[in-house]
Amino acid sequence: MVRYDYRWLVVFGSNLLLLWLVALANHYLAHFSFLWLDHCTVSLYLGGLLVTYAALRLDSRHGWISTLLTGLAADASSALPYGTSLVLFSLVYAILLQGRQRFPREELVFAIVVALLINLFLFIAISFLLVGNNPRPASAWVRLFWDLLASQCVIAALTSWFMSLQNQVFIFLRQHPETGRRVAS
Repeated sequence: MVRYDYRWLVVFGSNLLLLWLVALANHYLAHFSFLWLDHCTVSLYLGGLLVTYAALRLDSRHGWISTLLTGLAADASSALPYGTSLVLFSLVYAILLQGRQRFPREELVFAIVVALLINLFLFIAISFLLVGNNPRPASAWVRLFWDLLASQCVIAALTSWFMSLQNQVFIFLRQHPETGRRVAS
């Protein structure tokens, strides 16, 4: 009897949920103004959180599938040129995959630090790609700074929830995320 291994689907589904929640939050934050100033809106970017679980917990095959599909989904819902998130997520995943045997992968604090560093790298890379298209690039950096600060605060707050969500799904399915073997309850 052939058993289908769906670990990539669990992580990809969780990433789709997070993409939807971030899009929903950005939609409501676009109408929010601080002290009646319309130019003080904030936009969240949580790309670092989308790569972290796959890079730290899944095996390489399922991690690659999840990361590539997540990159495509992130590209489909963003204003970036198509393939940008795919390439950047793949680059970050490949770098983490090379050194993850030396990391304390199951520690929550380490996952938070990794998610923050990945998000910082992705945000800066995307900002350099897009700031040249802005008619006033100098003022765009101030807005990007506040977006980065808000995004990093949200990642610091959400990483434990998001990692636990994915762990709980694997516990519910009685499957080990790294090996794919059935785990006794």
